[in-house]
Amino acid sequence: MGMFEVDVRVANPGQKTFHKRKMLVDTGASYSALPASFLTEELGIEPVGQETIYMADSTSHDYPIGEARFKVDGIERTAPVIFGTEDMYILGTTALESMGLIPDVNGNRLVKCAGFLVSIRGEPYRR
Repeated sequence: MGMFEVDVRVANPGQKTFHKRKMLVDTGASYSALPASFLTEELGIEPVGQETIYMADSTSHDYPIGEARFKVDGIERTAPVIFGTEDMYILGTTALESMGLIPDVNGNRLVKCAGFLVSIRGEPYRR
């Protein structure tokens, strides 16, 4: 597990305006998380459900979840986002994988990675 900060642009999927934020790349976090006030008041994103999130200290908390558009190094995708507390600026693996990015924890940067679409037998599944 590694952590470092990157500049991320975040938007409501239905709008064109991005807001730049420094986010912590956390390879131990499944979902991205941003302050609930930022998501609702600045971006106009509404929760679409609730998710139970397990924390590093073994506790669990229920958080609202929605969809945001993330842009890093010119790559733009939508991904789930947790409506977190005021100090949560986390870019998780779901968003990273959707953008085809992997962390280089030694260089404290994100790098492009080829995606995979292979079945368990080593061949693409075809019907």
